[in-house]
Amino acid sequence: MRYFMWLLLMCSLTLNVYFEWQRPGSILQSLFKNEPAQIQAEVVTQITPKTPPAHSIQSHEPLSQAIRYFNQGDILRAIAVWENSTHPLQHIAQIHSWIGQLSAKLTHQNTQQLADTLLFVQRILSITPTDFTALQLEADIYFAQGEHNEAIDRYINLLHLYPEFAQLQDIITNLITQRLAQLKTQSNWHETITQGQIWLSEQPGNLPIIAAMTEAHLALNNALEAELLLSQLSAQQLQHQAIAPLKKALDNATQQTERIPLVRQGEHYILKAKIAGQDIALMIDTGASVTALTAAQFEQLAYDVSYVNSRRVSTANGITEVPFYQSTGIQIGTKQKTPFEFGVMEQSHYGPGLLGMNFLRHFDFEIDQQNAELILKPR
Repeated sequence: MRYFMWLLLMCSLTLNVYFEWQRPGSILQSLFKNEPAQIQAEVVTQITPKTPPAHSIQSHEPLSQAIRYFNQGDILRAIAVWENSTHPLQHIAQIHSWIGQLSAKLTHQNTQQLADTLLFVQRILSITPTDFTALQLEADIYFAQGEHNEAIDRYINLLHLYPEFAQLQDIITNLITQRLAQLKTQSNWHETITQGQIWLSEQPGNLPIIAAMTEAHLALNNALEAELLLSQLSAQQLQHQAIAPLKKALDNATQQTERIPLVRQGEHYILKAKIAGQDIALMIDTGASVTALTAAQFEQLAYDVSYVNSRRVSTANGITEVPFYQSTGIQIGTKQKTPFEFGVMEQSHYGPGLLGMNFLRHFDFEIDQQNAELILKPR
């Protein structure tokens, strides 16, 4: 952790130097550029010093006072004096100097000192909200406080503001990789999936993120979601060292015989399926060619499916027109079928839907009536 923080601080200081060099009127440029006219003017000034006007002395007095407070360690009082000065942005170079000093001390600060430093930088940002060095220090403080998700979000926002700094992408990738390792150690699968979706939208091709989310889905027995993630990868990506073991684990899970618990309802059996992420109760109906949901069940997932067409089908009440929809898939136990079409029985509002042969025909299946289980075997 200490080595990573050192590396992060070195990246931060490098970016700060680069940013200062690019700034109009940069102090660094004035030091390294050999401009004779400017040097001559400085010599003349040294030979014939002029007494500055009284208003000039007064305008710099608050800065001198702020510097004294900062050197005494009272950073909040120092920033308050700067914040309340007549033209605070005239002294932004001094603020950047303070930020550099505080950045170098982050790994040695206690909880209260980190909180004070965060308040310090947030007061700077209240004056100059897009200041690069201040925003970066804010992100680094969150990381030092252990709020890694917040630190990553701050760096992502910083990259959005300053896309020209490609180094930020490497920092973000390293922070995400470290955070995913922590979540895996904690077996925090739900947060891995939630945060992974956010980070994957920023880095769509990041295989470690995809691997972490796939592993989380497998740990939660969400084989369908795991398969959907891996289905987006190329054959070469599936051979990646972080992906290949997960693909094998998924294949093994889907090839095993599975026993699905059933609930007896008269002469029928009810099981729990998952469609478009929703738990749906379905009654096994081997006489139905397609799976059908009730109107109430369809309302649970109406926004996560797409309309296909309407078809005339034979039901217990005769021939009727039934709308058909497609979801990303159906999952029963660890078995899934992707994509998956189903009809909607608009006249039926309550009770379970029907599990038809458009799912069951993909397996060798039987109903164990004694133990009330549906046995699914791969064909």
